[in-house]
Amino acid sequence: MKIQTAHFGEVEIDGSRILSFETGLPGLETYKRYVLLSGGEGRPVSWLQALDEKDVSLPVTDPFKICPDYSFDIPRDDIDALGIQDVRDVFVLSVLVIPRNTGIMTINLTAPILINVCNNKGGQIILSDRKYRVRTPVSELLEKLAEGGVTECLY
Repeated sequence: MKIQTAHFGEVEIDGSRILSFETGLPGLETYKRYVLLSGGEGRPVSWLQALDEKDVSLPVTDPFKICPDYSFDIPRDDIDALGIQDVRDVFVLSVLVIPRNTGIMTINLTAPILINVCNNKGGQIILSDRKYRVRTPVSELLEKLAEGGVTECLY
């Protein structure tokens, strides 16, 4: 199946990987169907692309890669709404804000996007825990990671 996107032109997608957001995303409630587009293996940024509006595409990333101690509880209502049977079936994404000066890029750790990989249902939850910020500077998280030092030789 081919889709048109504003940023990437025409893209071939696998129809079995269409994500369904029953209530949409906050601020984008009209759009319920998305796909996750990747720039390729090892690239940290993916794009959550709306199928019904080519101009709606959100840069997202796996928050655990830059914030390993990130943790939160999923509210029971969201577990039920997404049909989650096992937490290992949940893929978590966080929305990035990528300005022209990428040195001031931020990540939203307050409102993770959850995707149940078993049924392709998705939703965004708003955490009540105030330990995370909506606009956490990515540079701060990377500095913390760097402070941890080297843990293994890859080659």
